[in-house]
Amino acid sequence: MVNRPDRRDDYLQLRAFSASQNILNKADGSSKFEFGSTAVMCSVSGPVEVQIRDEKLDEATLEVVVRPAKGVPNTKEKLMESILRTAFEPVILGGMMPRTLVQIVVQVMKDDGCVLAAAVNAVTVALLDAGIPMKYMAAAITGMINEDNELVLDPTAAELENAKSVHTFSFDNSHSNPHVLLSDSEGVFSDEQYFSCHDICFEAVEKVHGFLRIAVESKKNKEQQQMVGH
Repeated sequence: MVNRPDRRDDYLQLRAFSASQNILNKADGSSKFEFGSTAVMCSVSGPVEVQIRDEKLDEATLEVVVRPAKGVPNTKEKLMESILRTAFEPVILGGMMPRTLVQIVVQVMKDDGCVLAAAVNAVTVALLDAGIPMKYMAAAITGMINEDNELVLDPTAAELENAKSVHTFSFDNSHSNPHVLLSDSEGVFSDEQYFSCHDICFEAVEKVHGFLRIAVESKKNKEQQQMVGH
């Protein structure tokens, strides 16, 4: 039996996750997503007016801002902004909102590992909350290869200190075969390790997709009950 830092007893076991929506008053959409102690908050504003230099004639412009839990943004946050923008530009139906801006702000609240995966899931929930049209829902999972060449899902910050390589994958919810929206890897690894991590993450991401669906449906049911109440 495996003894992980947060008392999980299996390398392929995910931490408990939670999601909430509509938590910020001034944003069009907002969310908070947690993997165990890792917590990310996200706000979405848009579609709003875009500056002429950023305007696209046939689709919306997507802007992503990432703020760290402490201090000012640095190279790590800038890289994360680029990864998230690249992942979500094909997901958002920007052609339905030409010459507008959709702004996503990601606030890291606590980073206990897998903050990129948590950010992807938070952005998806916030976009749904804002009513931004999307082709599909994106959900993400992180896996790592440890020093004993064992595959570990959803690692904590303590576990990541012993990682030979770390892999974050995001998949959509409309293909039975893997359709990768995001693949971010760092460290030293073989092709075999990369694809085994890909396959395990694809199997595990269904739990996140199922959780996101339930979260969205419960919010929708609550809104309908409020409308009936009025």
